[in-house]
Amino acid sequence: MSFHSPTLVDGCLPTSKTAIDQNPTLILPLTQEIELKSVSALEWDNLASQFKDIIPEQMASFNLGHWGEGKVEFITFWKNSTLAGGAVLIVREIPLTGSGIAILKWGPLCWLKGRDWDHELYHALVAKLKDEICHKRNLHLTIMPSARPIEKDEREDILLALGFKRGAGLAAPERYLVNVKEDPRSLMKNLDQKWRYNLRKALKNDFKIEIATPERGLDAFLTLYRQMMDRKQFLDASAIDALEKIMEDSPEAIKPIIVLVSHQGKITAGGVFHVAGNMASYMFGATDDRALKLKAGYALHWWVAEMLCKEQSVDWYDLGGNDLDKGLHQFKKGFVGKSGHILMAPPRYHHSSSLISNLAGYAAFQLRDVFSSFKRTVHTWTKR
Repeated sequence: MSFHSPTLVDGCLPTSKTAIDQNPTLILPLTQEIELKSVSALEWDNLASQFKDIIPEQMASFNLGHWGEGKVEFITFWKNSTLAGGAVLIVREIPLTGSGIAILKWGPLCWLKGRDWDHELYHALVAKLKDEICHKRNLHLTIMPSARPIEKDEREDILLALGFKRGAGLAAPERYLVNVKEDPRSLMKNLDQKWRYNLRKALKNDFKIEIATPERGLDAFLTLYRQMMDRKQFLDASAIDALEKIMEDSPEAIKPIIVLVSHQGKITAGGVFHVAGNMASYMFGATDDRALKLKAGYALHWWVAEMLCKEQSVDWYDLGGNDLDKGLHQFKKGFVGKSGHILMAPPRYHHSSSLISNLAGYAAFQLRDVFSSFKRTVHTWTKR
């Protein structure tokens, strides 16, 4: 017998009825046709290239580089022996409890190339995953849907219909998407006026911008990144520790590219970009102390946007978030302009099938928040 605890999880209060009770038009899809299989990291990254909704956080190389071996699982879904979806899970089992947590960040993937987005399929995959993770393995499952421009997006309604509880959102949920479905001339017209002004000033500089080879690009970018961190001394919460493994282990179809900007023979800015699926992602960036005056960031992002406008399979250029930085918000907002989108990343959604797994999820997120706060405090005092 399973028990549902009223314990708060990640700021989430339990509700008396699920969304499906409140909205009977949401019908649970049949999941009997879906088969779940675990695969290796290499198998997963090769399969992941078939999805339009592939993002860095759902790559095996990204997660193994950031979290390490033994903490990540790769799940695939099959319908009639045909690939239907997949997910990368971060799993922490708690010894002696028979429980633990499983976190799915910005997934599952279920939008195969050549097909339309299918909410019924998304519903079936999440239901199958919930059954496997929560009921069969007694783990607390947390799903963080991606911020993605989907017409009549029903993913959050589906999660509620399946009994998930809405939890806390990100501190800075804004996600900035540049529309690269249009040609560069139209994109230029749709930029914010000040952004366009700064871009024109940047383009007057004699920059050399190029896609570097993985070997040269990785060394040059990491050197620039470390120099930037030494100079700025800010708290780095990125997954930069995973970059080497990403570049070494990712299949060519989903391997990121490294773009370097040079001025007077010396690299002044660089970025790592994931160009796969229908949404390209800005993963990491770095600059030297000349870049701000030269406005090298404008030149870099515009060069990438022009390149993406020529990629028939790419619709959006995801600039990421703002880290609660007003200057970063203004920069990205201006680049999004009139034709792009500023989306709010959905919050976390939680499900547990027992008291102990619910407590495991609650404890894990509470500890994470305490640890994050401690790191920020130590960093602030260290800078002083």
